[in-house]
Amino acid sequence: MLNFQEELKKYQPLTELNHIEEELHASQIQDLLDLLQYIATKDTKQKRTDHSE
Repeated sequence: MLNFQEELKKYQPLTELNHIEEELHASQIQDLLDLLQYIATKDTKQKRTDHSE
């Protein structure tokens, strides 16, 4: 059985993720958000057309 407390003790966060906000500029963050929004709306539209058939 998995011992959750022991697994938490072994956990080490990725150092790359700790500094992501420092590395990304505001425009890059906005670009990423725009891309995610496009993907989400495209996926939603695709699901609508799949269900209407």
